[in-house]
Amino acid sequence: MADERSNSRPPGARRSFPPGAEFAGRFRVRTLLGRGSMGTVYEAERLADGVAVALKLSSLTGGDGRARRRFAREAEAATKIASSHVARALASGEDPTSGCAWIAFELARGPTLDVYLRDHPSLSSLEAARLLEQLGDALAAAHRAGLVHRDLKPENLRVEERDGEPHLMVLDFGIAKEFQGLEVSATAPGLGTPLWVAPEQSREGYTAAPSADVWAFGLVAFFVLTGKLYWLHAADASSLADLALELLKSPIEPPSERARALGVTVALPHGFDAWFARAVARDPAARFADAAEASAALKAVWSAGSEDRGGPVIERPWLLIVLLLGGLLAMGYALSRIVRGG
Repeated sequence: MADERSNSRPPGARRSFPPGAEFAGRFRVRTLLGRGSMGTVYEAERLADGVAVALKLSSLTGGDGRARRRFAREAEAATKIASSHVARALASGEDPTSGCAWIAFELARGPTLDVYLRDHPSLSSLEAARLLEQLGDALAAAHRAGLVHRDLKPENLRVEERDGEPHLMVLDFGIAKEFQGLEVSATAPGLGTPLWVAPEQSREGYTAAPSADVWAFGLVAFFVLTGKLYWLHAADASSLADLALELLKSPIEPPSERARALGVTVALPHGFDAWFARAVARDPAARFADAAEASAALKAVWSAGSEDRGGPVIERPWLLIVLLLGGLLAMGYALSRIVRGG
């Protein structure tokens, strides 16, 4: 079997490319950015103009037609989504010399979301709101284009600084699925990352729907606001059985309670508990219908709490009233002394 696989590769086929190597006569590899189930990603430059790109290469060089079609669908998906928060596909093709299919993406230089949050432990509520608004806008654009991401997680989100502001980019639409018109179809279970995917995605015959991305959106929102994974059994010390039970069966606690259980001291926005409960309802029909609806509802949560974010929270308003009255009385007494003296 190993000989058959090796014989299926074109002469001179390569699986990795060191810095400085040329690829497909169009790119020069700079550095390895990462590897995943769908391929290997390099930072590269276009030979024609020196523009830096993220060059994603298929990890398959044989006859797996389904995986190749999935890889090609990623390139097509990235051209359909009209959002500055989704990495654009600039070009794609297949290189017969290396035996690799490839996609050149707009390069997102920032760290992944988990690394960004680790490096910014004191993220303000305003900054968190902006990141989540950008994520919601990107997902809403994908859903308008008839696409479901299906593997939304911090590792597929990058945050770079643009004009001094964080700019979030959604990457890796490699397992995106069309859900509109005649393209709706059932899929095999197991696609996506268990800690983030909706429970229905683990079932045979699951049909792609935007509500699956809403589930992941809710979990990512909790992660942005707390810096913690929502699931208690996500720690390495927990058993897979305990984690599976929590993911599929255990009651979903309000995020404010779960945050306290995880040792988080930052207060969550008023109204976030209700928003989260709808975003991660185990029944897809009970969730927000799509990212546009979920994002609009989350923006309303932020708007309702904008007064709190604009200044210090007064935990004892009666004390403020006493101080104001005292100030007014003192001012009146001083004015009366001036008038009498005049």
